[in-house]
Amino acid sequence: MIKNYAVVFQNQRTGKAGMDIFSYGSPGAARKDFFDCYRHENYMILSVTEIPKTGK
Repeated sequence: MIKNYAVVFQNQRTGKAGMDIFSYGSPGAARKDFFDCYRHENYMILSVTEIPKTGK
């Protein structure tokens, strides 16, 4: 089942933090895709949290 994961990260050069959402079947797959997308800088993942479904 595909779930949404909020990935909170920090740029190691500037110290700025950010957040992006990835949709995958596991937190590990979301981490891997994060590093595939954000490969041009040195980032550290601070947390990967599943976003609960809301609504109907």
